[in-house]
Amino acid sequence: MFDLLIKNGTVVDGSGAPAFPADVAVSGGVISAVAPGISAPAARTVDASGRLVTPGFIDIHRHADLNLFTEGFGAPELRQGLTTIVNGNCGLSAVPCPAARREEILHFLSPVVGDADGAPRFGGFAEYMALAEREPLPLNVGMCVGNGTVRAAVRGYGEGPLSPGELAAARDLLRGALSDGALGVTLGVVYAPEYNYDADGFTEVLSPMREFPVPLAAHVRGEGDLLHESLYEVIGIARRLGTPLHVSHLKCIGRRNWGRGAKRALEILEEARARGLRADCDVYPYTAGSTQLLQILPPHFLEGGAPGVIRRLREPARREELRGIFAGPSDRFENLVYLVGWENIRCTSMRRPENQPFIGKSVAEIARRRGQDPCDCACDLLAAEECDVAMIDFITSEEDVRTILRSPMSSVISDSVYPSRGVPHPRLYGAFPKVLIDYVRESPLLTLEEAVHKMTAKPAGVYRLGSKGLLRAGFDADINVFSLENLKNPASYEHPAQYASGFDYVFVSGRAAVDHDELTRAPAGRLLRRA
Repeated sequence: MFDLLIKNGTVVDGSGAPAFPADVAVSGGVISAVAPGISAPAARTVDASGRLVTPGFIDIHRHADLNLFTEGFGAPELRQGLTTIVNGNCGLSAVPCPAARREEILHFLSPVVGDADGAPRFGGFAEYMALAEREPLPLNVGMCVGNGTVRAAVRGYGEGPLSPGELAAARDLLRGALSDGALGVTLGVVYAPEYNYDADGFTEVLSPMREFPVPLAAHVRGEGDLLHESLYEVIGIARRLGTPLHVSHLKCIGRRNWGRGAKRALEILEEARARGLRADCDVYPYTAGSTQLLQILPPHFLEGGAPGVIRRLREPARREELRGIFAGPSDRFENLVYLVGWENIRCTSMRRPENQPFIGKSVAEIARRRGQDPCDCACDLLAAEECDVAMIDFITSEEDVRTILRSPMSSVISDSVYPSRGVPHPRLYGAFPKVLIDYVRESPLLTLEEAVHKMTAKPAGVYRLGSKGLLRAGFDADINVFSLENLKNPASYEHPAQYASGFDYVFVSGRAAVDHDELTRAPAGRLLRRA
């Protein structure tokens, strides 16, 4: 007798192969059979007539490192068909977080991972994983270790090379995290404090990766004018380490780069693959990103973490320096203000009561309302909010999104951040159904089978999640049942906190996590560790 039998559905198995009619049988949280006409008895039988049956979707780029410890975790994920997520991305993992650096690290990360107020205290990676393992998880969660946080744990946010002792300590932290089950190592080369490394420095500190079969997932140094040289940088690092390379949220920033920049980026990755490097990428289905407002600042303004930044922003001479930097292109950092303009940078989370009316507004609009120059306005906001400001920035083109999404190298991700206040990015709630609605159903770019592959088996392969991503006997019973025509994604930039709908069932390990578009709150997920 089976625990679950899904009858009469059209199976899209995640491999990219054509859909086919079949039943799916489940026992003990594992798929027992996928075949037509299974007639054995089952504890529960679901009639999927007129429905698609797919593997549960996998988002390998989220920032729910702390959110998984909060009440209600998993609702936005499950309601869009996600059954597995991977955190710790962009070099910005919430761990390692030693007591001496805890306040400094978590304050810097708060616009991305949210406040740590409701999370348990942890220091090392093993301690974090043990705490996560004890959580009643509603979906499967994996964790990477962020190289930026590793550096902050041993040095803080100061500039310059690591001392021999700091280098040894950083290597020990990386080795320990990988031994304790981290799925991979992530870079945020553009972020403090990782911008301090050059290619030699990265190769030096990341040397423990040679001992583990894990990928290097890189948010590159520049994604606009500097995109191509930034890709060559991380390709060279991956080659020297002998590790697979996964480029996070591949995009090309700035109207001046649209069209040609993304195509050349894909060519660079293809050339690397032709020379033997295992390389691929992921992409989110939006023209806007979301991160810290701090990212508009040049690297030398970020030294010393929030206290150092605030001190500089309050100095009139440094503001004048910034004004000049923002006015033109840069070969030193990704000058977002120059590339996209103040009108395309929205402040989406702030703490102070007097700034609440400005949440969701562009820096240009806030400056107009306050009678200020935009540069002064941004500096005042960052200083007043102690740098804890999140932003949504409209940076790329729909044409480029479609170009990268169409590449066989790309997986679908959301890159969801979890600010504890303000207006989130709509991708937190709807990235995966958006792909199916916009690029399969409404304006076909991908076949149904291609889209499902990019949301299941393809991302599972990046982190070698061997039992996930396919509807085949022996694989985990993470399964979605839905009709493409019924999917809805109401989340917008203005009103993002709206659940997707149209998923009849979402099963995690064979247990219903969504039943007729309603959450069941079943704690069926588990913490994933590197095998």
